[in-house]
Amino acid sequence: MSDERNSAEDPRCSLEAQAHELRRRCEAISRFQGGHTYFEEELGIFRSWAEESGCLLDLPPVELSRTPDFEANEHQVWFQTESNCYFKATWPGFFGKRVVHEPDDSPDSSPIEYLERWHLHNELFGDSIQFIGAWDSPPGMRLLISQPAIAGQPASDEQIRQFFETSGWQPLSDRSGSRLFRS
Repeated sequence: MSDERNSAEDPRCSLEAQAHELRRRCEAISRFQGGHTYFEEELGIFRSWAEESGCLLDLPPVELSRTPDFEANEHQVWFQTESNCYFKATWPGFFGKRVVHEPDDSPDSSPIEYLERWHLHNELFGDSIQFIGAWDSPPGMRLLISQPAIAGQPASDEQIRQFFETSGWQPLSDRSGSRLFRS
């Protein structure tokens, strides 16, 4: 990727513009087919877009050669002291889980849904997460993002509840009894 294309000032590189373009492509295929796109199809749409846009990296980022600072369900994470950001790489071939899906659909998120989720995170929480690119590692594609570190303490359950409720969300419970919120 050239520095010009990776510039945060370039509106084509915003997470919002990227998610919008990818969703537009899915909707065009859905209209043509008369049905919704499926996981493998969205993976192909994403790969084509990443190649066209220069977001498919030829070499892995240097962070991937180091032991991660943290690992979670969706990412391996490295803290970058010089930029005060977290560098996150999805596990190979895994882009998270869908919250809602049809019984005959995959519960796994596609790369497109992954980027849409981070765009919505930026919108809702005022974050400035950036999509860095995708790397086709031997075990599977990995998506790479950068998230600025935020100083402070973790919010309490009560603070989280108040935030969501004052933002217009309503509580609901899943089958396990865990509390979730919906708008």
